[in-house]
Amino acid sequence: MPWSDASGVEERDLTGRVLGDFQVERFIGRGGMGEVYLAKQVSLNRHVAVKVLLPEWVSRPAYLSRFGIEATAVAKLNHANIVQVYTLGCVDDIHFIAMEYVQGTNLREYLLKKGSLDLPLALSIMRQAGHAIGAAGEVGLIHRDIKPENLLLTRKGRIKVADFGLCRDMDSDRHHVTQHGTTMGTPLYMSPEQAQGHAMDHRSDLYSLGVTFYHMIVGEPPFRAESTVALALKHVREQAPSMRVRRPEVPIELDRLVLKLMAKKPDDRYQSAAEMLVDLAKIRALLQPVASGLMGDITGIAATQEQYEFESRPSTEPRGSKLLSASSKLLSGPLRLALNDHTWFRPGVLGLIAACGLAIGGLLGWQSRSREDAEAQRQAASLPPALGIGPRWASIPKMDNPEAQYRYAQLTAPPRELAAAWLAVPGYFPRSEWTSPAYLQLGRVLYRERDGDRVAALAREINGWKSRQTRDEELVETLETGEVLLKRDLDGVIERVSRIANRTDRPVSDPGLIDFCVEIVTDALKLVSQPGTTGQAVLRPKLTGLQVRLLILLDRVRSLDLAVR
Repeated sequence: MPWSDASGVEERDLTGRVLGDFQVERFIGRGGMGEVYLAKQVSLNRHVAVKVLLPEWVSRPAYLSRFGIEATAVAKLNHANIVQVYTLGCVDDIHFIAMEYVQGTNLREYLLKKGSLDLPLALSIMRQAGHAIGAAGEVGLIHRDIKPENLLLTRKGRIKVADFGLCRDMDSDRHHVTQHGTTMGTPLYMSPEQAQGHAMDHRSDLYSLGVTFYHMIVGEPPFRAESTVALALKHVREQAPSMRVRRPEVPIELDRLVLKLMAKKPDDRYQSAAEMLVDLAKIRALLQPVASGLMGDITGIAATQEQYEFESRPSTEPRGSKLLSASSKLLSGPLRLALNDHTWFRPGVLGLIAACGLAIGGLLGWQSRSREDAEAQRQAASLPPALGIGPRWASIPKMDNPEAQYRYAQLTAPPRELAAAWLAVPGYFPRSEWTSPAYLQLGRVLYRERDGDRVAALAREINGWKSRQTRDEELVETLETGEVLLKRDLDGVIERVSRIANRTDRPVSDPGLIDFCVEIVTDALKLVSQPGTTGQAVLRPKLTGLQVRLLILLDRVRSLDLAVR
């Protein structure tokens, strides 16, 4: 199959072609210099990605040379976070590179679906991408086009840096591939020196990495403009706003790290990826508490309930737990049964436990019990909600202040302890401004575990909270919507989300709540797409419309928040 001429009037698909050892199976995508296909390497019976140089560049020696240098440059590297190059070839004037095929998505597509990333995921991506760029810099390679599209996310959570198509090998200047005065790359993520066509080194990649990090943490790039020239000028002249302006919960240390990567002068940036990675490790270390030791033996019913191990697993799996202490053989049976079935907070089981408690109370004497009940009611009325609906939050280390407690849950807590860590915020600091945001995060954790019972319990308790604020009432609505989806009631989801998204008297102004609604609607769309779902033709456009409406609302709220600040 011949290529079209350089005029590009006709585009050809190489699907079905054989390029040496590679059987082309399907088209994947197109970039500035080449097209990428999925192919099978016949000799090794494995899938590979084949990048083919576009025909309009084949006749230009400089670009043909650059294409070859990409392969030879990246072939120097064998790094877990860099897409591996296998071979460089040419068949029938079709120049191609065969490389590792990464199953998954890229960061740009992920951001379009999810918006800003949870900080633990963002920190993982920063670490892996930093190691990749550091490895390239150590052998004298400059990527020149770091951006979300070129950070691939595998299904196992690994980052792979791809597309060294504009790569410069500092040991290969004799090729004059990246001449002084030549501007290449993507304007949204381009360093000031790159935008001006000045000489560059590995610190230009660090700037682009900083812009990419900013985008994934905040949900949008630091600069936008109506033209490429105006955008380039912003990179050259304007200081990026603090990420905390757009996302207040971002730790100050992380904000400083990203802004340092984006310093206008290369000398003011980190001088190497390794230097940046040291500070990144310190951010986690600052929030990593020293273990306070094991709790001693505790007796009593309430203490017994707090000794259960909490497993952060989907509700379809049994939540493995163990009873560490018990104060009554009468209570140990029903409590263990409730725990093993992860339903201990449900009305039926609570009734059984309450009945046992009454029997013990009768043995201890009614006079004493009356005083204790009155005191318990007084204390319960002063506590924040939901502290008893699930995980053993008291086992989470206590931080010095509410913000540090929130950061611990956000950045440091292991996945299996996330729900407990979020509950520890109101548990240790019940009157803090961080309490409501922590309940929002707890609700999202329980929803993602598909634990409809706990989602409903959290909504009920917050709804009965005397100190609840407007945002807490909105969270109750959102939690109830999530519970409805977990029951697979798509009509109910549409009704509730429509009410939230179209409210005019009291529009939702919390971006976190709106993002939670977007997640629920996205999950509803996935459910609609499953075979056998009735009413797909009617439900899908309604849900899609709500998704668009929520994304517009989210963008408006974030823009308004930025303007106010």
